[in-house]
Amino acid sequence: MSLDAETSAAPAAPIRRRRPYLYELDLIRSTTFALVIFTHVLAATTDQWGSHGVNATNLLFHATRNIFFALTGFVLMYQNLDRDDFSAVDFWRRRIKLVIVPYAIWSAIYWMVIGMWSNGRGGQIPTSLGEFWGQLSWGTAAFHLYFLFVMLQVYLLFPLLRLLVAKTRGHHGLVLAGSLLLQVGVVCAISYWEAPAAWGPWSRAYATFIPYQLFIVAGAIAADHREQLAAMVRGRGRWLAVALVGTGALAIGSYFHRVLDNGAPTNDPNSAFEPTVLPFVMVAVVSIYAMGLHWSTHYREGSPRLATAVSYAANRSFPVFLVHVMVMFWILRATTDSGQPVILAHVPQPFGTIVVYLLVVAGSLAVTEILRRLPGSLYLTGRPRLPLRFMI
Repeated sequence: MSLDAETSAAPAAPIRRRRPYLYELDLIRSTTFALVIFTHVLAATTDQWGSHGVNATNLLFHATRNIFFALTGFVLMYQNLDRDDFSAVDFWRRRIKLVIVPYAIWSAIYWMVIGMWSNGRGGQIPTSLGEFWGQLSWGTAAFHLYFLFVMLQVYLLFPLLRLLVAKTRGHHGLVLAGSLLLQVGVVCAISYWEAPAAWGPWSRAYATFIPYQLFIVAGAIAADHREQLAAMVRGRGRWLAVALVGTGALAIGSYFHRVLDNGAPTNDPNSAFEPTVLPFVMVAVVSIYAMGLHWSTHYREGSPRLATAVSYAANRSFPVFLVHVMVMFWILRATTDSGQPVILAHVPQPFGTIVVYLLVVAGSLAVTEILRRLPGSLYLTGRPRLPLRFMI
């Protein structure tokens, strides 16, 4: 047998084609994380327990978590749906370590610094590891770390989601309808169902993928229909703006009805899962995708500096998310005799919130630049180490 015959008889190795880079996702990612940080700063610098205005505002900004879960489903499916060489084990090996190690490290840091040391319990750290394990098990070592805990669940379930999307091609409308129906049931249960005492973990449903499944599934299906989706949203900015305002008014109006007429708590932690908020969140997801698509199509090439800034912010968004609560903690730690943060005592509102926000963003970026250049950057930030020459 000739060499040519042997070569032709050998099975062809699967070819992994690099997919085109979607620049609109950079704008979506950087915008979403910027809004997440603002939401946290607003809550920390105002009366989040007694202010109707603050809670109504944060109610809408909580849509950012769903936007990012939709983005996650979109990105994972775009990268992996048509790969002939896809392997669940290889996917988990590559992806999970980029989240689980930073999650464990930063959970320990937040627990030791904010949870223990700042409360005068630093000496109890060696004997309180059971407490830390409980927080690590639910993503509660810091108030924002549940997000990474949910991300881990998404990664674990992604091979099943990929299989679902691949096997139901031609019927994705039915899949979305079923997911929407399930989502309505879930948010109604979170908002109105009094779970039995034996269902204690139900109070932590926010730290599971369940309340976000619609957006994860929708993002994954959108990746398989991105051209049709782009055609649907192009030229419809005004309609989306009207829908955003209308559904936002519904969400805020229902919030004030619950608080003022029904005596609900001003700061109800489950208010973000109210059924009347769901339409706004759905429109917000589509709107920010349309914004990113419009920018990448019409403005990115004509604004190279802005494009560079957006790319930079998107690349740093994950480590900035990891560190921003710690940066905010130190900025607000110095207080007056009355317990008010010093910076807020000297800068009147609303400028105090704006100044703190800018300081948190700048400080988080600075810390990120340092961490990205340390050995072990991959495990501290979920991103590869950068060369030191930038710092010189």
